[in-house]
Amino acid sequence: MSEYLSKEEIKQWRSSLEKITLEEYAKRLGKVLKEEKQTRDIIDIVLSNAKKAEDNSFVSNIKKDAKSSIVSVAKKSVDMQNNMPKVDILENKRQFTFKKPLTQREQTVLNYFIENTDKIVYAKDLAKVLDLPTDYVYKYIKNLRAKISEDVLQNAVKGGYKLTV
Repeated sequence: MSEYLSKEEIKQWRSSLEKITLEEYAKRLGKVLKEEKQTRDIIDIVLSNAKKAEDNSFVSNIKKDAKSSIVSVAKKSVDMQNNMPKVDILENKRQFTFKKPLTQREQTVLNYFIENTDKIVYAKDLAKVLDLPTDYVYKYIKNLRAKISEDVLQNAVKGGYKLTV
């Protein structure tokens, strides 16, 4: 007899009319839940993915770039939270004013745009950096546009987006 709940036992709990938590159900059966807590912290996700890739002896340049970008974003994000809502982008001598603080992913998107100032950036490129499906990237671009006070993020003529300084 296993000490963890089986899939069938979990299915029985779901189909049960009794209103108890899964933990309570497991306790009644004298078992425990086997949980793998998944993190929602982007840095932990990227670093764990990079570690898995290194263990399999396969690391692409994109993942390396994403890892370094996200680590630098985390550092900049901490600095930004201390200096909100105005942020100086030292490399470009440009100051952005934000209506609201940026999330880490929005900060990652902004940093990628800053690195590629006056170049066309496509959603598929941002999807690779964020390690997300392309459809999810549009939400972060939309949120970034809404949070930046200035109108500096434009649609490119032939598709994509362009940060103009």
